[in-house]
Amino acid sequence: MKNPIAVFMVMVSLGLGAPAVAADAVPMDRVYQGSIRLPDFSGRDRAYANYRTRITNEMRSGPNFAGHYAIVEIGCGTSCRFAFVADVATGQVFGFPYGGENYYSLQLNYSVKSNHVSMKWIEGDDCLHNSLEWTGSDFKAGSPTIMGPSEVCG
Repeated sequence: MKNPIAVFMVMVSLGLGAPAVAADAVPMDRVYQGSIRLPDFSGRDRAYANYRTRITNEMRSGPNFAGHYAIVEIGCGTSCRFAFVADVATGQVFGFPYGGENYYSLQLNYSVKSNHVSMKWIEGDDCLHNSLEWTGSDFKAGSPTIMGPSEVCG
């Protein structure tokens, strides 16, 4: 197997620049330290172009989730929030499966060294909780559970 550092150094010395990073080449349990690649809002990531400023600003801060991703949370009114997941190594943006008015007072808890998101929100008079697992391209969700009355989400 070739030494990846040697290959990189040769490419840079020849003026070829840094190679593109494949999404599956960056593990989720280590924090990515490489160059930040921004989304292609005129191509692959066109669906997210209306939020380009928020997405790129958050990505420039570096990964905050699963080693090489940035979760970008955006407010959409009183107690309304939605999010995106952006890969800082490849620039690819993904939708987040929960958010908006149906998930009133949505709160997300996540870590740069974990691919799990814990979330809670208010539905009717109840505070609900669910856990999500990021696979690298989408989320696997558990079943929501009632934590108690809506005040518990406070």
